[in-house]
Amino acid sequence: MATRKVVETIVESDLTGEPDAATATFGLGGDWYEIDLTAEERKKLEEALKPYLKAGRKAGAPPKKRFVPETTLEEREKIREWGRENDFELADRGRIPKKLQKAYDEAHGINRN
Repeated sequence: MATRKVVETIVESDLTGEPDAATATFGLGGDWYEIDLTAEERKKLEEALKPYLKAGRKAGAPPKKRFVPETTLEEREKIREWGRENDFELADRGRIPKKLQKAYDEAHGINRN
């Protein structure tokens, strides 16, 4: 006899706890938010935002903030040397590839956040 495991995922409203919700994403002030809403709650949100959406203009997604790790010249030389020893392809000058930077930091227990 075969058995089968069934997993059911129920998304509940973040406002009321009602089932059959779906995630809505919106932005304000440079921040992005997600909230799980039922169809009725989503309609209410859209109605509340309608005057602002009508008066506003569409914009692209906000620009991503570039992460440039602060390193010294000596540290960058060590990273390049370690990268070559560990079979990473990289140029002698210029930006250190993110993949290499991440691997180096992980190998040396460095957290640059």
